[in-house]
Amino acid sequence: MRKLLYPFLSLIMVLGLVLPMAMPVAASGPVTKNYGNVSLSGGSQSGNFPGMWDLTKGDLTISFTYDANGLVDDSGAHAWAEMGTRQVGYGNFNPTWMTGGAGVWLATDYDWAANTFDPDPLGSPTLDMDDKLILQRGGGMGEGYYDLPSTPPNPGNNHRVWWDRDGVDPWQNPATANTGGIYPIIITLQATSATSGTAYMKIRGLDQGFETNGDWSTIELTPAGMTFTGDMTQMQVFYGLYGYGATHSVSFQNITVTGWFTAIMEEFSVDYAKLDFKKKADDDKVRVEGTLRLDLVNGNGADILEPVTVTVGPLSETITMKGKKNLKWEYKRPKGGTGDIHHMTIDWKNGKFDIHWDKADLSGATNPVTISIQIGNDFGTETILMNVTKHNDWDYRAPKAPKP
Repeated sequence: MRKLLYPFLSLIMVLGLVLPMAMPVAASGPVTKNYGNVSLSGGSQSGNFPGMWDLTKGDLTISFTYDANGLVDDSGAHAWAEMGTRQVGYGNFNPTWMTGGAGVWLATDYDWAANTFDPDPLGSPTLDMDDKLILQRGGGMGEGYYDLPSTPPNPGNNHRVWWDRDGVDPWQNPATANTGGIYPIIITLQATSATSGTAYMKIRGLDQGFETNGDWSTIELTPAGMTFTGDMTQMQVFYGLYGYGATHSVSFQNITVTGWFTAIMEEFSVDYAKLDFKKKADDDKVRVEGTLRLDLVNGNGADILEPVTVTVGPLSETITMKGKKNLKWEYKRPKGGTGDIHHMTIDWKNGKFDIHWDKADLSGATNPVTISIQIGNDFGTETILMNVTKHNDWDYRAPKAPKP
């Protein structure tokens, strides 16, 4: 019997660790999703758009217009808003706090002085920095965490971080004034590895930057951006608002996202699974039965020509099935074929799937086991805790739903 890994489950429960999903395979090309407008008010309100984006296949661009005119600047009231990407499984406001690891996003703030948004006196424009817009890779992390093209020696000497909603005084850069609280924004993300990337943000068509030589007519560190970390194959676009002391509101308008998209299946559940460990190498067997249903709103449906990728723990194989649309698909390993999957069916009438896997090597298996199926750009996954039988095989049967 080969040695298998069985993680200390009580540690997972105590620490609340998020179990990683199987890595999805990106769709055949980049797509553009137009999400329209999102208005938030509160208090607290947040959400995310369905599906995932894979930065390892190409850049991700998020463009929108941020309208901050519903924020309240009374004494004792304040609010923050966010829009960006975070790894699947994290929350929709400050996905992490004072640490990275889950993505990167626009974080907004404004001057703490009461009535900062009030108009300048007529005929006497003043230098009042109203709105603050920065990139953030962890809640509570300010502009000092920008590190591209290098870390700024004095983060407080920045360009295009603070913005004035109204008039321009003689000492002020007019490019960052008279905004009216309206900010067209483009965030561009690029993966540098499967777990790291870079982020840059244009605001009102301008790159951000930092001053290093004291000449404020030039910008030395520009365009300024930051590195960030997370699973680059599993990023979701999210938005949020948090405030207190009043009812605040913001809106993100004309939201457009371009990149490599993967739709999450509307339903994916494992009903039965068995991992049969054999003594002979590459002779292990796997059986998985379950139910899937595609997200026909955010996905593009299933096409028999699309590749089907099946993952069970350390095993992963891509096959091409045969059949008729909306009926039954089937795969049989060709005679002399070298693949590990022996037979697979999907019955589209009820969504039932059945997978038989032999010639497998389960020596790297760990329990819990993550099982996933991807059809084109539709992805479903579930992580299950399996029972170890007296024969040292692993077995799982989904709990029966309680009777009404």
